[in-house]
Amino acid sequence: MSAVAFEYGARAATDFLDAHRLSARTPFQTRGWWRAWIREAADAEGVTPVLVHTTRTDRPTLVVGLQLHQGGSTAVLRPLSWPWADYHEVAQVGDGPAGPEPDIGGLAEAIDRCQRAFGARLELSDLTADGPLLRAVCELGAVPRPSETVVRLDLTDPDVVRRVSERRDMRRKRRRIERLGTLRLTCADTSARIAARLPAFIDLHARQWRDRPDAVAPFDGGVVDRTFAAVAAEPSSTARLHELWLDETLLAGWFGFWHDRKYYAYRTAYDMGYGRDSPGHLLVAAMVTELAAQGTDTFDLMRGAYAYKLELPSSRSLTMAASLEQPCRV
Repeated sequence: MSAVAFEYGARAATDFLDAHRLSARTPFQTRGWWRAWIREAADAEGVTPVLVHTTRTDRPTLVVGLQLHQGGSTAVLRPLSWPWADYHEVAQVGDGPAGPEPDIGGLAEAIDRCQRAFGARLELSDLTADGPLLRAVCELGAVPRPSETVVRLDLTDPDVVRRVSERRDMRRKRRRIERLGTLRLTCADTSARIAARLPAFIDLHARQWRDRPDAVAPFDGGVVDRTFAAVAAEPSSTARLHELWLDETLLAGWFGFWHDRKYYAYRTAYDMGYGRDSPGHLLVAAMVTELAAQGTDTFDLMRGAYAYKLELPSSRSLTMAASLEQPCRV
């Protein structure tokens, strides 16, 4: 029998996260990501955080992060940090996924009890395929459907690494830009180093996306900037900031996460003044080479089948969505 508890509200959720070490299936379930997002973004998004956790003596303690939307006539429960996060899944208190099979039945019971407690419709998207969260809501009768295309590079395949780093057009552009100076790749991999470099990355991204109607959550000096800074300040978020330089000129940057031998490429920007030399592609080529040499298994370009991703020797898969109607409140 599972014991189910809810941590309702920002203060209760943050206190729980402060008191427990989590093992996350993706960087978007780390204690650092959740804590920073709750502190900086939840209020601006108009949602109430809810952490649902199930405890059994013979199984790992699982935690589901949800956010409650109460505007309008129908309350809705969505994954915590939606739509900021690219993947949604459960976290586990304590050590990692090795050990007994997760208690899918107990997880389903917990989600059902939470949904009934708030009388809320459940709307889940970007779920990892065949993960515990999707399996649990399917036990409750949800019918899964495709959510988003995600794109990945297999860095354990030397041919993939070679094809990304030594593409003919990239070699040509690299030679052309190296006539102007020396290219170098840097990586800020601690909270202090990222804090020092983040303003330059934000400025680069803001200049690239300023006044564009297709910009999604652009940096504007407000909640987006504060949330990125808060995530970067959390060591458990595993944030990284890679930068490609031409001498002392910043050409391109990528804010992402190194988690469980995978690199998750979250947000990128480049200097449009060097656009004809594709500094973003040059950054990817340099990062793939370095990350593969460091033992990284996957370069995850995440959701969105954009043309620049599909030009690479990548593989595509789908995340899943699922919903459950509003139940009778108990």
